[in-house]
This record gives sequence, structure tokens and C-alpha cells, in this order.
Amino acid sequence: MITLQKGQKMKLNDLTTDGRLTVTVNTQMKNGEADVTCFGVDGAGKLSDDRYFVFYNQLQSPEGAIKMQTAAETTTFTIDLNRLPAGIQKLVLTMAVDNGAMNQLNNGNLRFRGDTNEGSYTFLGSDFTNEKAVILAEIYQKDNLWRLSVVASGFNGGLSALLAFFGGEEIAPSAPETPKQPEPPKGPISLKKTGDTHKISLSKNNQQIHVNLNWNNEAKKSGFFGLKTAAIDLDLACMYRLKTGEQGVIQALGQSFGAKDRPPYIYLDKDDRTGSSNDGENMYFTKPEAIEFAIVFAYIYEGAPNWQNTDAIVVLQQQNEPDIRIAIDNSNSQQRFCVIASLSASGSELTVKREELYFAGHREVDQHYGFGFRWQAGRK
Repeated sequence: MITLQKGQKMKLNDLTTDGRLTVTVNTQMKNGEADVTCFGVDGAGKLSDDRYFVFYNQLQSPEGAIKMQTAAETTTFTIDLNRLPAGIQKLVLTMAVDNGAMNQLNNGNLRFRGDTNEGSYTFLGSDFTNEKAVILAEIYQKDNLWRLSVVASGFNGGLSALLAFFGGEEIAPSAPETPKQPEPPKGPISLKKTGDTHKISLSKNNQQIHVNLNWNNEAKKSGFFGLKTAAIDLDLACMYRLKTGEQGVIQALGQSFGAKDRPPYIYLDKDDRTGSSNDGENMYFTKPEAIEFAIVFAYIYEGAPNWQNTDAIVVLQQQNEPDIRIAIDNSNSQQRFCVIASLSASGSELTVKREELYFAGHREVDQHYGFGFRWQAGRK
């Protein structure tokens, strides 16, 4: 049994050798019931064929590649990936409530079972606030392989908002009843291209920003002719300048883990040397209003510099705000350093920008962004 965490990715051939999978979702609500659904979407992430929206009124896809069964608080999907048409590139598993919100969930469990192994993810109502719908997980194709990603991010709208988000159209009720307009979705925000930005309002919400780095360390599993290779040690770090003028570096190298209750109000929780930690590496900006400018970067301390192999993803989280996701999954760069994002203060806002710039080392990063540090060799 593999215990899965939010943000974790894995190849499905770690669970199944024949492309068949059973997915079970168990939900226990304090009040009411939760509707569990599966969206089969195309390469653009849209429901281009509504026959691949599998829910309580449509229990299977046309060829039977996706079948759904419900019993009390349990929903089970049987999936045969080999039978899906080429146009279906991703399966999105969701949960929604009509009454109340996700914080009324007592507990929930998502289980993936193949012919060789099982994976399980547990979630609680305390993981959410007023969201009425949640994207639980995605099963998707990349590099001709099916993969699994645990998302666990919510929408303020319910099932209607999910349907609208994937490009579907809700059937309006018969007149004279007026159809309800779906609430705009509050799902995760993906910064997909270099230069993409999203603004955080500090006047509305100056709570801490949690930055999570997670990666799929395939390099430690196999090399040429099936031989094991050295694991990649991928480290999360940042360079910062506060509004007071103080500046510095937070990183495992040199044991510079920072502090959460005094300047710089930035701290790194640990150094995951092998990528085996389910929750990756985490950095916290406990007073984001103190930041003038900061860059969040990752560097490969040990192992071959192959970013494409890491499937690295950084997620910035704030309570009651959508996650900001930056996935580094298509790079061919052989440089060891990747500046993933920058945070720039402007009035009462903090702008998060996707950078995705690659460098040979600390000095080159510093020279590009103009911090002006003095560098010397260090070790962890």
C-alpha cells in the first residue's frame, strides 16, 4: 500500500501492469451527501464529448472504459485505460455537495487499486473551508505513459461550477423555473508560461504563504540497462529582500533555514535528501507583507541535472485563496538551478510571477537579479 499526499505524482505502472484500475471514493458527511463524478477531458482539459461525464445520471462511458457504481457513502469506478479513445487524455475525479460545504466532511478516503499495488489518500473536512466542490485527483497521459496526480483543491461553486470549468453545459430546468447560474470556479491557478502572473491582495489576506516543492524522483529508480542511478537531491530555496532593506538566502546549504517569528519571517522546514518524503520540501512566508522582493528557486544538489525527469511542481497556498501551481515538467535544461517564481511587492499587493529561468549556480542567479551577495563554498 502506497500512502499518497496532496500534490504527489506517480506513474500508474507502479500500480497496474494491464491498464485496469479500480478507484474507490468513500465520503462521510456530517450533513447530506457528496456527489462523486469523473470527467473524461481532451488535451485542452475540456469536456469535448459529454458522454465522458460519468455521474449519477450517466453511469458509464460509451465503450465501458469508465464504469461507476454507488452504494451508500462509497462510489467505485472501474477504469480500463486501454479502451479509452485517443481523444480522452485525462480523467478528473471530483466531489461536490449541494448543501453546506466541504468543511462539513467528517473524513474521506480515495483508493487506487491495480493488479500489483494500491495507493490511498485520506482527506478531512478541516483541509477545506467553504468550498462546495473538490478536484480530488487526475489520471493523465504524459510521454505516452499514464500517470496519477493527487490534486485535492476546491471550488466555491458546486457541481455546476465544475461542469462549467470543464466546458460542459448544464441542462436548464423546465419553465417557468429560472435556471440557477453557476458560481465562478475558485479552482487552482496554474501559471503555465514564463511571465504569467497572479496578484495576492495583502489588504484582504496577509496570512502566511506556504510554498511546497514536490517531485517525482524517477532518476533514483533506474538507469541504463535497468541499473539504479544516484538519487536526485532537489532543494527548495529563496533569495529575499525585505522592505527594511534586509536581504539574505534561505536554503539547506549552510543550514540557513530562516525563522518564522522574527526577521526574515521565512523558514524552510527540512532538507529532503532523496525525494522520498511524501510532502516534499516546504517553505513558509509568515509575514508576506514584509517582502519587498523574493525569488523562489530549486537546485539539484546531487544527481544528474535533468529537470524533465523530476516532474517538479511548486504550489503556493494561502488559506481561503486558490492554490497557485507552477509545474516544471517540460524543460530540457542541463543547468542545476531553476528560478521558479518571484514575489514582488506593489502597494497592498504581492505579484507572483512564473520565472522558469535556469542558471549554473548561486552567483549567476544573484548577478541576474542584482542582490549583490558575497559567495563562498558551502556544504549541507
